[in-house]
Amino acid sequence: MNVFRAALTSDFWITGIAILRYLPRAFHVKHVDGALFFTEGKRQEYRRRVESVAPDSKRQWGTMEVDQMLHHLNLACGGSLGFYDLPDESYLTSRTLFKWILVDWYSEQPTGLRLPKGFKIPHSQRFEFVYEKSQLLKSLDADWNARTADAWKPHPMFGKMTPTEWGKLLQIHVDYHLRQFAA
Repeated sequence: MNVFRAALTSDFWITGIAILRYLPRAFHVKHVDGALFFTEGKRQEYRRRVESVAPDSKRQWGTMEVDQMLHHLNLACGGSLGFYDLPDESYLTSRTLFKWILVDWYSEQPTGLRLPKGFKIPHSQRFEFVYEKSQLLKSLDADWNARTADAWKPHPMFGKMTPTEWGKLLQIHVDYHLRQFAA
């Protein structure tokens, strides 16, 4: 998709607004070190938090139900290693400017992002909670053990990324959605 076609979509504009609204906060939030994702401490923290999610966990914001959130994170964490076939939705602006802002600079995921479409789940689609939770734990373990650039697939919007960039992005994304359900 080229940037001109992307600029015609509402998701492009909603994402741009979310990025701009977060800008003042970006100067005050502690930096996230992507290499920390690969430490045993982070591994145990995320395992504990995922295990604390229950079928009746209530969302704090957004529209996803807890089973949908787990599936969404499975796409993000498992797609990074090729467990899911996610389409390339990247374009020059997403691989450069959006990647620089959202991966290299920001330390939190702004609320309201609409990237990428392959991670979107229809509101009516539901998933088996226990299966999704166990898959997420398996995907996260695989991510923690992927220490070389060759192990990672290109991101659907940001393209090729280093393991440290993946570590930072996954920390930010997983943390965002676990906090969404108070985990």
